[in-house]
Amino acid sequence: MSEIDGQAAEGPETMGLRQQRRAESDRKMLRAAMELISRHGTVGASMAQIGVDAGYSRGLPVQRFGTKQDLLEAVIDAVQERFLRKVEQRTAGKRGCAALAERIRIQIEAVRDMPESAIALYHLIVDSTGAVPELKPRITLLHEAYRDNLRKFMLQAREMGELRDDVDIDHYVRTISGTISGICIQALIVDGDTARLGADAKFIADMFITQIAKAPRLKQRSA
Repeated sequence: MSEIDGQAAEGPETMGLRQQRRAESDRKMLRAAMELISRHGTVGASMAQIGVDAGYSRGLPVQRFGTKQDLLEAVIDAVQERFLRKVEQRTAGKRGCAALAERIRIQIEAVRDMPESAIALYHLIVDSTGAVPELKPRITLLHEAYRDNLRKFMLQAREMGELRDDVDIDHYVRTISGTISGICIQALIVDGDTARLGADAKFIADMFITQIAKAPRLKQRSA
């Protein structure tokens, strides 16, 4: 048996378990970070407290993520990856306007189903314009990714001949994105109640599809 520095070399199974434990501890720390940010904002979420709340040492977040900015960006990465993965799953088998309507509903329903994560993301967005300006580039990329995702389905709809000829795709991408943000912020911050977002999601999706889709052709009556 070979040895490295006096220790038996680790086999693939041991290394795999270690990687799994590391991935799990990273997920727990990111979850703890989101919970703290949702309650206290980015400034009030200390690296040490994140480690403690996750069930680990005060120094583990620094050891794993480095700086606080790196950890905050990792939180944004996790939110973005989870959301786009959900979009991919729920739009499987759909294209064009059908996929776009589902995409609109998904984003609003995600806020209804995970309000704590949504509030944390809201704090990150707001603080990127003031308390933590270093986050602004990453927040800009987040918005671009969400809008590109909307644009993809609108372009599909155009290719399929489903859109009215006068529809300005970039204009509608901005408008849909802004409407989603507005209704979600109102539910989270103003009303403090996300229960109605399910109905809002369907209403907003139907409203935009009605505006951009070609009117269905009526079948001609036989003579």
